[in-house]
Amino acid sequence: MKAPALEFSSRARRDLDEVRDWTIQNWSEGQWRAYYRGFAIAFRRIAADPDCGRPREPLGKGMRSLAYEKHLIFFAPVSDVGGAVVILRIIHQRRNFTALTYLDDLEG
Repeated sequence: MKAPALEFSSRARRDLDEVRDWTIQNWSEGQWRAYYRGFAIAFRRIAADPDCGRPREPLGKGMRSLAYEKHLIFFAPVSDVGGAVVILRIIHQRRNFTALTYLDDLEG
């Protein structure tokens, strides 16, 4: 069975850019590359099994999260993009994720 398409919201792309910038500034580019490899593994896991991770229904229909190191990757299948699984946000575990916006910027 083919894994569903995996898309990234513009907010998730910005989140990932912020993680990259902070990691390079505070650690190194090498540390960023190593950290990103772990993100890539998590993204592949989500694409292969959209039911992985923890349900986050109170935040949105079908929403789930998968922890990677100190970050949470929020994702859900989104009908506006053909039912593709969309990475909605990538946030640090200490952030107040219930106060964030997840679905307002999807590109279709």
